[in-house]
Amino acid sequence: MASVKTKALVIRESPYQDNDKLLTLFTEKYGKQRAIARGARRRKGTLRSVTQLFTYGDFMYFEGKNFANISDATLIESFYPLRGDIVKVTLASYVAELLDAFYDFYQGDPEMLKAVTHIFYYWSEHQAENDEALAVCFQLKLTRIQGLGPELTHCVRCGKREALSGFSIQDGGAVCKDCLKPGDVPIEGALITEMHRWMCEPIKTVCHTKWDDRRVRQGLDLMDRYITAQLGRRTKSYQFYKELSAQSSRQ
Repeated sequence: MASVKTKALVIRESPYQDNDKLLTLFTEKYGKQRAIARGARRRKGTLRSVTQLFTYGDFMYFEGKNFANISDATLIESFYPLRGDIVKVTLASYVAELLDAFYDFYQGDPEMLKAVTHIFYYWSEHQAENDEALAVCFQLKLTRIQGLGPELTHCVRCGKREALSGFSIQDGGAVCKDCLKPGDVPIEGALITEMHRWMCEPIKTVCHTKWDDRRVRQGLDLMDRYITAQLGRRTKSYQFYKELSAQSSRQ
Protein backbone atom coordinates (compact mmCIF):
# COMPACT_ATOMS: atom_id res chain seq x y z
CA MET A 1 0.00 0.00 0.00
CA ALA A 2 1.22 3.48 -0.87
CA SER A 3 1.69 5.94 1.96
CA VAL A 4 0.02 9.34 2.05
CA LYS A 5 1.41 12.49 3.65
CA THR A 6 -0.66 15.55 4.45
CA LYS A 7 -1.21 18.25 7.03
CA ALA A 8 -4.27 17.56 9.17
CA LEU A 9 -6.24 18.70 12.20
CA VAL A 10 -7.61 16.18 14.71
CA ILE A 11 -11.32 16.96 15.02
CA ARG A 12 -12.40 13.81 16.90
CA GLU A 13 -10.69 11.15 19.00
CA SER A 14 -11.89 8.03 20.81
CA PRO A 15 -10.26 4.99 22.46
CA TYR A 16 -9.76 1.98 20.21
CA GLN A 17 -8.81 -1.46 21.49
CA ASP A 18 -6.25 -1.51 24.32
CA ASN A 19 -3.74 1.23 23.51
CA ASP A 20 -4.89 2.75 20.22
CA LYS A 21 -6.97 5.71 19.16
CA LEU A 22 -9.54 6.13 16.43
CA LEU A 23 -9.22 9.63 14.98
CA THR A 24 -11.14 11.78 12.58
CA LEU A 25 -8.70 13.95 10.67
CA PHE A 26 -9.57 16.99 8.59
CA THR A 27 -6.74 16.89 6.09
CA GLU A 28 -5.35 19.46 3.71
CA LYS A 29 -5.15 17.18 0.67
CA TYR A 30 -7.59 14.30 1.14
CA GLY A 31 -10.54 15.72 3.06
CA LYS A 32 -11.99 14.12 6.15
CA GLN A 33 -10.38 10.81 7.04
CA ARG A 34 -10.87 8.18 9.74
CA ALA A 35 -7.56 6.80 10.97
CA ILE A 36 -6.13 4.49 13.62
CA ALA A 37 -3.17 5.67 15.67
CA ARG A 38 -1.50 2.53 17.05
CA GLY A 39 -0.14 2.86 20.58
CA ALA A 40 -1.28 6.48 20.88
CA ARG A 41 -2.74 5.87 24.35
CA ARG A 42 0.50 4.52 25.79
CA ARG A 43 2.26 6.91 28.15
CA LYS A 44 5.43 6.87 26.03
CA GLY A 45 3.76 6.26 22.67
CA THR A 46 5.42 8.14 19.81
CA LEU A 47 2.03 9.29 18.49
CA ARG A 48 0.61 10.32 21.84
CA SER A 49 1.22 14.09 21.70
CA VAL A 50 0.26 14.60 18.06
CA THR A 51 -3.03 12.71 18.24
CA GLN A 52 -4.76 14.83 20.89
CA LEU A 53 -7.99 16.59 19.99
CA PHE A 54 -7.35 19.90 18.14
CA THR A 55 -3.70 19.11 17.37
CA TYR A 56 -2.44 20.10 13.94
CA GLY A 57 0.42 18.23 12.33
CA ASP A 58 2.02 16.47 9.37
CA PHE A 59 0.56 12.98 9.16
CA MET A 60 1.76 9.98 7.18
CA TYR A 61 -0.62 7.06 6.83
CA PHE A 62 -1.45 4.00 4.78
CA GLU A 63 -4.98 3.71 3.44
CA GLY A 64 -6.77 0.60 4.68
CA LYS A 65 -10.05 -1.10 3.92
CA ASN A 66 -12.00 0.60 6.73
CA PHE A 67 -9.52 3.00 8.34
CA ALA A 68 -6.25 4.64 7.46
CA ASN A 69 -3.30 3.53 9.60
CA ILE A 70 -1.04 6.32 10.81
CA SER A 71 2.62 5.39 10.51
CA ASP A 72 4.20 8.70 11.51
CA ALA A 73 3.21 12.20 12.54
CA THR A 74 5.00 15.44 13.39
CA LEU A 75 3.39 18.09 15.56
CA ILE A 76 2.99 21.55 14.03
CA GLU A 77 0.76 23.16 16.66
CA SER A 78 -0.94 21.73 19.74
CA PHE A 79 -2.98 24.83 20.67
CA TYR A 80 -2.19 23.72 24.19
CA PRO A 81 -3.40 26.88 26.01
CA LEU A 82 -6.91 26.14 24.73
CA ARG A 83 -7.08 23.16 27.06
CA GLY A 84 -6.78 25.34 30.15
CA ASP A 85 -10.09 27.09 29.50
CA ILE A 86 -13.17 24.86 29.53
CA VAL A 87 -15.32 27.53 27.84
CA LYS A 88 -12.85 27.91 24.96
CA VAL A 89 -12.44 24.14 24.68
CA THR A 90 -16.18 23.77 24.31
CA LEU A 91 -16.33 26.53 21.68
CA ALA A 92 -13.50 24.81 19.79
CA SER A 93 -15.39 21.52 20.10
CA TYR A 94 -18.36 23.21 18.45
CA VAL A 95 -16.19 24.27 15.51
CA ALA A 96 -14.81 20.73 15.20
CA GLU A 97 -18.32 19.26 15.42
CA LEU A 98 -19.50 21.48 12.58
CA LEU A 99 -16.58 20.46 10.38
CA ASP A 100 -17.42 16.83 11.06
CA ALA A 101 -21.12 17.39 10.36
CA PHE A 102 -20.80 19.34 7.11
CA TYR A 103 -18.15 17.24 5.39
CA ASP A 104 -18.47 13.61 4.35
CA PHE A 105 -15.43 11.35 4.43
CA TYR A 106 -12.90 12.20 1.70
CA GLN A 107 -14.44 15.66 1.33
CA GLY A 108 -12.69 18.75 2.62
CA ASP A 109 -11.44 22.25 1.87
CA PRO A 110 -7.87 23.49 2.44
CA GLU A 111 -9.08 27.05 2.96
CA MET A 112 -11.49 25.95 5.67
CA LEU A 113 -8.71 23.99 7.38
CA LYS A 114 -6.56 27.12 7.29
CA ALA A 115 -9.41 29.19 8.72
CA VAL A 116 -9.96 26.84 11.64
CA THR A 117 -6.28 26.62 12.56
CA HIS A 118 -6.10 30.42 12.55
CA ILE A 119 -9.15 30.66 14.80
CA PHE A 120 -7.71 28.08 17.21
CA TYR A 121 -4.44 30.01 17.28
CA TYR A 122 -6.17 33.30 18.11
CA TRP A 123 -8.18 31.64 20.86
CA SER A 124 -5.23 29.79 22.38
CA GLU A 125 -3.03 32.91 22.36
CA HIS A 126 -5.82 35.15 23.76
CA GLN A 127 -5.56 37.48 20.78
CA ALA A 128 -9.24 37.78 19.87
CA GLU A 129 -11.13 40.89 20.91
CA ASN A 130 -14.22 38.67 21.09
CA ASP A 131 -13.96 34.86 20.98
CA GLU A 132 -17.59 34.44 19.97
CA ALA A 133 -17.14 36.77 16.99
CA LEU A 134 -14.66 34.28 15.54
CA ALA A 135 -17.14 31.46 16.12
CA VAL A 136 -19.97 33.22 14.28
CA CYS A 137 -17.49 34.22 11.58
CA PHE A 138 -16.72 30.51 11.17
CA GLN A 139 -20.43 29.58 11.07
CA LEU A 140 -21.07 32.06 8.30
CA LYS A 141 -18.01 31.23 6.22
CA LEU A 142 -18.67 27.49 6.54
CA THR A 143 -22.29 27.75 5.41
CA ARG A 144 -21.28 30.02 2.53
CA ILE A 145 -18.62 27.55 1.33
CA GLN A 146 -21.22 24.78 1.56
CA GLY A 147 -23.59 26.78 -0.64
CA LEU A 148 -25.95 27.37 2.30
CA GLY A 149 -24.89 30.85 3.36
CA PRO A 150 -27.79 33.10 4.37
CA GLU A 151 -28.74 36.09 2.22
CA LEU A 152 -27.81 39.21 4.17
CA THR A 153 -27.83 42.05 1.62
CA HIS A 154 -31.52 42.15 0.69
CA CYS A 155 -34.89 40.73 1.68
CA VAL A 156 -35.19 37.09 0.58
CA ARG A 157 -38.89 37.61 -0.19
CA CYS A 158 -39.13 40.89 -2.05
CA GLY A 159 -35.52 41.87 -2.78
CA LYS A 160 -35.72 45.18 -0.93
CA ARG A 161 -32.43 46.34 0.57
CA GLU A 162 -33.91 48.83 3.03
CA ALA A 163 -35.53 48.32 6.43
CA LEU A 164 -34.16 44.82 6.96
CA SER A 165 -35.45 43.87 10.38
CA GLY A 166 -35.80 40.11 10.59
CA PHE A 167 -34.36 36.74 9.63
CA SER A 168 -36.16 33.75 8.16
CA ILE A 169 -34.69 30.39 9.15
CA GLN A 170 -36.90 28.67 6.57
CA ASP A 171 -36.12 31.00 3.66
CA GLY A 172 -32.50 31.45 4.60
CA GLY A 173 -31.88 35.11 5.08
CA ALA A 174 -32.87 38.64 5.98
CA VAL A 175 -36.40 39.94 5.58
CA CYS A 176 -37.68 43.51 5.53
CA LYS A 177 -40.29 44.85 7.91
CA ASP A 178 -43.00 44.58 5.25
CA CYS A 179 -42.30 40.87 4.70
CA LEU A 180 -42.00 39.73 8.32
CA LYS A 181 -44.12 36.66 9.04
CA PRO A 182 -44.93 34.69 12.20
CA GLY A 183 -41.98 32.44 12.89
CA ASP A 184 -39.38 34.89 11.60
CA VAL A 185 -36.75 36.12 14.04
CA PRO A 186 -36.95 39.91 14.61
CA ILE A 187 -33.43 41.37 14.69
CA GLU A 188 -31.80 44.76 14.34
CA GLY A 189 -30.61 45.91 10.95
CA ALA A 190 -27.21 46.52 12.57
CA LEU A 191 -26.89 42.80 13.33
CA ILE A 192 -27.65 41.89 9.71
CA THR A 193 -24.93 44.34 8.59
CA GLU A 194 -22.41 42.87 11.01
CA MET A 195 -23.28 39.30 10.03
CA HIS A 196 -22.49 40.24 6.44
CA ARG A 197 -19.14 41.61 7.61
CA TRP A 198 -18.37 38.45 9.59
CA MET A 199 -19.15 36.37 6.53
CA CYS A 200 -17.02 38.40 4.11
CA GLU A 201 -14.14 39.99 6.02
CA PRO A 202 -10.86 38.16 6.71
CA ILE A 203 -10.69 36.23 9.97
CA LYS A 204 -7.75 38.37 11.09
CA THR A 205 -9.86 41.52 10.71
CA VAL A 206 -12.74 40.00 12.68
CA CYS A 207 -10.29 38.87 15.35
CA HIS A 208 -8.86 42.32 16.00
CA THR A 209 -12.06 44.38 15.74
CA LYS A 210 -14.12 45.34 18.77
CA TRP A 211 -17.73 44.15 18.48
CA ASP A 212 -20.86 44.65 20.53
CA ASP A 213 -21.03 41.59 22.81
CA ARG A 214 -24.81 41.42 22.76
CA ARG A 215 -25.06 41.45 18.97
CA VAL A 216 -22.28 38.88 18.65
CA ARG A 217 -24.15 36.46 20.93
CA GLN A 218 -27.39 37.11 19.02
CA GLY A 219 -25.63 36.32 15.77
CA LEU A 220 -24.06 33.17 17.19
CA ASP A 221 -27.40 31.90 18.52
CA LEU A 222 -29.21 32.79 15.30
CA MET A 223 -26.67 30.99 13.14
CA ASP A 224 -26.80 27.93 15.37
CA ARG A 225 -30.57 27.84 14.86
CA TYR A 226 -30.05 28.19 11.13
CA ILE A 227 -27.41 25.46 11.07
CA THR A 228 -29.63 23.19 13.16
CA ALA A 229 -32.32 23.56 10.51
CA GLN A 230 -29.83 22.75 7.74
CA LEU A 231 -28.45 19.68 9.53
CA GLY A 232 -31.78 18.49 10.88
CA ARG A 233 -30.32 18.08 14.36
CA ARG A 234 -28.88 20.08 17.22
CA THR A 235 -25.18 20.31 17.93
CA LYS A 236 -24.41 18.93 21.39
CA SER A 237 -21.31 21.04 21.94
CA TYR A 238 -23.12 24.34 21.39
CA GLN A 239 -25.80 23.50 23.93
CA PHE A 240 -23.04 22.68 26.44
CA TYR A 241 -21.22 25.90 25.53
CA LYS A 242 -24.31 27.99 26.26
CA GLU A 243 -24.69 26.33 29.66
CA LEU A 244 -21.03 26.95 30.53
CA SER A 245 -21.00 30.56 29.40
CA ALA A 246 -24.22 31.20 31.36
CA GLN A 247 -22.59 29.77 34.48
CA SER A 248 -19.48 31.89 33.93
CA SER A 249 -21.53 35.08 33.61
CA ARG A 250 -23.29 34.36 36.93
CA GLN A 251 -20.04 33.91 38.84
